[in-house]
Amino acid sequence: MLISLSHQFVFVANLKSASSSVERALAPFAEFKATRTNWGKHDDLSAISKKFKWIRKCVPLNDFFVFGVIRDPVDFILSLYNFHTRSGFDGKKHSSKGVEFEDFWHNWCTRSWQAKSQHRRFVDKYGQFKISHIIEMSELATEFPQICSKLGVQATLPKLNVSPVLLSRADLSPEQISQIQDRYADDYAFIKNRPRAL
Repeated sequence: MLISLSHQFVFVANLKSASSSVERALAPFAEFKATRTNWGKHDDLSAISKKFKWIRKCVPLNDFFVFGVIRDPVDFILSLYNFHTRSGFDGKKHSSKGVEFEDFWHNWCTRSWQAKSQHRRFVDKYGQFKISHIIEMSELATEFPQICSKLGVQATLPKLNVSPVLLSRADLSPEQISQIQDRYADDYAFIKNRPRAL
């Protein structure tokens, strides 16, 4: 999560969608940043709105360029699965090491906040912030320079916190892919009609 008063932007950090990379690139231009989950790194727009409602005294809320990155739900779930096989999660409830994908999908994903629908992160239930632009993950390399241009900054996007690739789409059955697509139908609809300000 990043908030810049000087450059008037808010970056809403989705999970497993290059948030660490975007934060590293744009952090020098932000006065407020949360780079760890327990500090609010992955706060949704409602949480950001509630915590930082005072900033309207400094900058009119409509002047902020509010953006984030969303990922195709099948790739999103696979990245969550692959990421949580890392040794840093050994012995923790979020570990997916040694867990069959079917079990991960039907159990881990139904109980973890991390697997909730992505589009919900980009809605401010308090009606203060309005999302300006959503980047689809597959278009990040193309759109990030455009974002920088709009913000009036120069930054290079690094590749950070990349999930290992233990399981890919080719390893999933058509039924598993269909189940993910059905559960996250609202995310697919949001991606299709996502806000675009570039």
